[in-house]
Amino acid sequence: MKRTTTRLTAAAFLAAAVLGQPQLASANAIAGPACDFNGDSRSDLAVGAPGESVGNLDSAGSVNVLYSSGSGVSTAGNVLINQDNPGIVGVAERGDAFGHASACGDFNNDGFGDLAVGVPHESVEVATGDVYDAGAVNIFYGSAIGLTTIGNQVFTQSSPGIPDVAERTDEFGSAVAAGDFNNDGRDDLAIGAPTENVNGSNQAGNVIVLYGKSAGLSTDGSQNWHQGSAGIAGDVEAGDKFGSSLTTGDFNDDGRADLVVGSPGDSITDQAAAGTVNVIYGSAAGLAATGNQMLNQSTADIPGNWEKNDLFGQSVAAGDFNNDGHDDLAVGVPGEDDGDTPDAGAVNVIYGSANANGLQANWSQIFTRAGMLLGGAPATGDQFGTALATGNFNGQAGDDLAIGAPGTIVNSNVAAGRLTVLYGGLTGLSPLVNQQISQGVNNVEGLSEAGDYLGYALATGDFDGNGRVDLAAGAPGEAVGDQSSGGAVNVLYGTAGFLSTSTDQIWTQDSVGVHGVSQAHDRFGGPAMSVGEYRIGFKAGTKVKVTNDFLKHDPLGRIDMSGVQAGPDYEIAAARSGVIKYIVDTNAEPTDDGNYVWIEHADGEWSKYSHLKTGSVTSRGHKVGDFVTAGTVLGLEGDVGIASGDHLHFMVSVPYDLADPITSGGFVKGLDRNPVTCGVPGNALFRGQTYTVVGC
Repeated sequence: MKRTTTRLTAAAFLAAAVLGQPQLASANAIAGPACDFNGDSRSDLAVGAPGESVGNLDSAGSVNVLYSSGSGVSTAGNVLINQDNPGIVGVAERGDAFGHASACGDFNNDGFGDLAVGVPHESVEVATGDVYDAGAVNIFYGSAIGLTTIGNQVFTQSSPGIPDVAERTDEFGSAVAAGDFNNDGRDDLAIGAPTENVNGSNQAGNVIVLYGKSAGLSTDGSQNWHQGSAGIAGDVEAGDKFGSSLTTGDFNDDGRADLVVGSPGDSITDQAAAGTVNVIYGSAAGLAATGNQMLNQSTADIPGNWEKNDLFGQSVAAGDFNNDGHDDLAVGVPGEDDGDTPDAGAVNVIYGSANANGLQANWSQIFTRAGMLLGGAPATGDQFGTALATGNFNGQAGDDLAIGAPGTIVNSNVAAGRLTVLYGGLTGLSPLVNQQISQGVNNVEGLSEAGDYLGYALATGDFDGNGRVDLAAGAPGEAVGDQSSGGAVNVLYGTAGFLSTSTDQIWTQDSVGVHGVSQAHDRFGGPAMSVGEYRIGFKAGTKVKVTNDFLKHDPLGRIDMSGVQAGPDYEIAAARSGVIKYIVDTNAEPTDDGNYVWIEHADGEWSKYSHLKTGSVTSRGHKVGDFVTAGTVLGLEGDVGIASGDHLHFMVSVPYDLADPITSGGFVKGLDRNPVTCGVPGNALFRGQTYTVVGC
């Protein structure tokens, strides 16, 4: 739908502290203290809306920039940025997801913060034609009047000088992080492409590093890092998703930034997606393999049990929690089971050392809600640790840590979301000094509602310039008026004690004076939706024949599959964790589907399971509003509705009219959807082939 857009001159157009994706210190659509684009000593706030339509281009994406004043974030001079703005390199296209991730740094050392914006679903033109979902990053430079279009750049993996090539579904720009890796006074930029094919392994992932020069970022001396790089710990494996999250910090106090790379899909022994992080240290020549580390919950002295789908490394953030001059590392583990509670989540903290050896596993902690006085007992699907951000909120010794748990139930509202803040001190982080923040509680602006997902993205910055760091928290599922998932951002200000819940603000695209209009699935303050990565909805070990793949099904974009072994009825399993939004189990509706289950996932994507056997869902106790983990049996394969024999009709889509989910389903990214499939060997499927499901 048509949007109100402020057109930019070549002189000025944006400013930010940055919000947008999950996901994540660096996959965020929010950024931090370096985001002072006009040099007034206050951080500015840039908020990604990756689902924003530009003209009639759905999910082309945009970034709202709100400048700060002495009283905090304000609307004065705010702008709405997209790739159709005059003077910006690139062209807005359907599904680009401009604003999915962002980071700030001074790339040209002129004293003004610059902004990098991830566009992970950008199509890249190469000699053989357009490469869908290859990805790109736009760079905007700061000045005394804020960010301008002057000298703005766009980088892809096919840019001259980058040691790689753009390929379909690389999703370059899914995460970005800035830091001065060679201590030359100019910040450098790390860019994640977590679904890059490396040495024949699908979705192994890589990270491209661009170095700052006097004129800004350059491909001269750029690097390509992955787990197959010479000297780097780990092995290249399908589904590792190296580069899903990024952060920088100086862990060995040598004056150079070091890079942390999250691989939440990495397997540990036989535990798929237990997750790891790699740490690559800076040197006079930039990032180098010397002394690099791979850390996970199987590393000696790091607490926690490595298990399937823990997703250790889904988020990462650096800060000096014990005020010893060395940065420390917080790692989100949102899929961690807390006792018998699935996907409750956890955060590991690993401390930097004074002996120049970097992070030391023997100085490690784990924080969960169970037994740690962190907001009560854990619940299934809290996903504590989905997002992390650091800063000194109270001006006392040691940085503090903000933790997002977007799946938390608040006042019976499933996935309303909650923030936990742990405060630092001379002995590091302690659960004894913590703060719990939810919308509508203790004067916090907004209302906690089902599916808000508060805490899915976090960022920090000193927005009022008082020397204390402030916190911005995205709630991308927030309904704005009647616009589902329009999205909102809460801003909480630092004080001498705790983050204030009485002076906070809430921002949406419908806030007075803010450019743009909130519409369904904008996901202001959150990540872009997936491009439709298919997952097999059968239990692991089941032999499945695909009768229609996503390119052959009529209409396109759906998959039909059926179990082919003799025996009892086949069990249909949830392919991803999420909240059940709709159930029909009586074959009473006059639809093609007969019976179905809709599940909403935290990233805004929905998955749908159709033709299920009558009564097989409710007999398992499932009901609307339940959170189910990946692998949970939903029901049995059936042949109700328009079905030729028992089979599962599976699709990934978004219902634009929640009152009419069946006929209003908008299929994610249309014909350009990701052909990769999680759940079968080789991660690809085709009509007529038979596969044994291996799980995700």
